Amino acid sequence: MIDYSDARALVLAAAKRLPAESVPLARALGRTLALDIKAREDIPPFTKATMDGYAVRAADTRRSPAAPATFDAVELEVLEDLAAGRFSRKTVGAGQAVRIMTGAPLPGGADAVVMVEDTAKAGGKVKIWREVKPGDNIGLAGEDLKKGETAVERGALIGPPEIGMLAAAGLARVPVTRRPRLAVIATGDEIVEPGAKKKPGQIRNSNGPALTALAVQAGAEAAYLGIARDKNASLVSGLARAKGADILVLTGGVSVGDYDLVKAELERSGVKPVFWQVRIKPGKPAFFGIRRRQLVFGLPGNPASAMVTFHLFVRPAIDLLLGRAVPGPEAATAVLDETVDLKPGRTQFLRGRFVGRGPVLKVAPYEDQRSGVLRSMVRGRVLIVIPADAGRLEAGSEVEVLPLDGF
Repeated sequence: MIDYSDARALVLAAAKRLPAESVPLARALGRTLALDIKAREDIPPFTKATMDGYAVRAADTRRSPAAPATFDAVELEVLEDLAAGRFSRKTVGAGQAVRIMTGAPLPGGADAVVMVEDTAKAGGKVKIWREVKPGDNIGLAGEDLKKGETAVERGALIGPPEIGMLAAAGLARVPVTRRPRLAVIATGDEIVEPGAKKKPGQIRNSNGPALTALAVQAGAEAAYLGIARDKNASLVSGLARAKGADILVLTGGVSVGDYDLVKAELERSGVKPVFWQVRIKPGKPAFFGIRRRQLVFGLPGNPASAMVTFHLFVRPAIDLLLGRAVPGPEAATAVLDETVDLKPGRTQFLRGRFVGRGPVLKVAPYEDQRSGVLRSMVRGRVLIVIPADAGRLEAGSEVEVLPLDGF
């Protein structure tokens, strides 16, 4: 039995980034960027108007110190109308203006835009009622990114803002890391699939669907291979079908009483054990091994334990295979909302919930922490980390937390 930090380090050391592939920009949402993307030009590529109005020289709108408080409007000659998507070859000189739409390139000579609300057009001239300063109501070329600057960094999870930036950088196709292929096998004679007829003493297989869903949510391509019964032939068949996966996740059959069957078949199929049993609660009987380049995880059969250990070990492995900068779930600090009494000796991961969303994060554990209580994962969206040497922690104590859904 090894400590949690040692077990996690062994998993992370074995997880290597997968190769890159190219996908259309429209299909890049939720993928992981495989390369740094640099701006191919200034973004925006030219100085532009950010308001409808008139492009002017700011000095032409300045009132004289001697002018009365209620001075008459400045009157300027209008050279032309400039719509977005057009470029003016004219230069704004003293006493001149160009009517301009939002997004249009600022004409030469102009250094500000007067909003249309502060003007009144009269024939070929415009009256300016408000003084502006250089830079007012314009966006500078390259104010977002200069040519050659990094637009989105390698390892970034591509969300809608990243899609927008990649589009602004001119990418029609995006280099992303190949999704890990993950296979899930549930084990045991006592479980039956949802919808199947259940005999006395049997329970529904919740782990297979739940772990497959967690894998998809984490960014993997997941395939559920069904239930391997407590017979060698059934497990051998499942292990053979999973050979093409980057990650194999088995659930059940790794506790002390029934480990021999699973351990023997894993070793016969070429899996080299790395660790078995971790000093944590829940999830003590977790297993990790390697079959060539395949990462093999044996997770407990109890539903809460299976899901917790997935988050602790499988999810970080998926993140590293994808090339993400920080393997999740990312740790944060919170304050206990109530006192906790625990038996020391193992690092404990209490399923809990955030209490309010104020400037200080507060957490409270779910009332039932038994490993078979799946409801604790439904109601508890954060893991509260209790160090192995901790016993009683008073309300108000700072604790490490692992938010399962991010912030």
